[in-house]
Amino acid sequence: MEFGYWKIRGLGAVFRMLLEYKEAKYEDKQYFTGDDWFKERKPAILELNPLANLPYLIDGDKCVCQTNAILQYLGEKFGLNGASESQKIRTDELLCEIYDVRNKIILLSYPHHNVCRDKGEFEAMAERIVKSPPFAKFEAILNFKDNASSGKWFVLADGPGVADFHIWEMLDQHQILAERIGGEPVLDKFPKCKAFYEAFRALPTLQKYFASEDYKMEVNSTLDNTYFP
Repeated sequence: MEFGYWKIRGLGAVFRMLLEYKEAKYEDKQYFTGDDWFKERKPAILELNPLANLPYLIDGDKCVCQTNAILQYLGEKFGLNGASESQKIRTDELLCEIYDVRNKIILLSYPHHNVCRDKGEFEAMAERIVKSPPFAKFEAILNFKDNASSGKWFVLADGPGVADFHIWEMLDQHQILAERIGGEPVLDKFPKCKAFYEAFRALPTLQKYFASEDYKMEVNSTLDNTYFP
């Protein structure tokens, strides 16, 4: 398999963790500049899929683009979407819900979205997010009566499902944001999410990733003038 994304954590961390967790054989293509992607690699990906974008995944004769489409594909490939119809629906719901959380971090992080037009606006919005983290719905899912793991994982009974990887990355990014602005730890308000965060962080097949330079990469791109690298 070939996975492609920018040389940042961003959305890429979600896939790198998932592939490492499953001990999959893959090539991690990390694009540093626009030319690396738009001029050197994207033309070839367009030949495989007219929707070529970052991230993308090539698996044999398949080229899958768009974040949630790739996650769903890998979830089916590795049995991480859930076995029942209700579990697969919950996976879909969580993938959409956590992407909403991710979009707010992007609006916070990059000045070209004209939400945080300067560092002062970034700091004010970051403080509001850290004081009221967007994880109440995820805490509720872990406490909900249909949770198969008694609140340890989000969908599956015995380990992380595909949505858990994006949820964990967003929890971690919010933790980092809180540390950088001197705020209170964001997970203290959400005990189930905190326990999930710690259990996920301790997964044996992810220890190589957490010790790697990939985990230490900037969260967002300094080449794009991010306030939250």
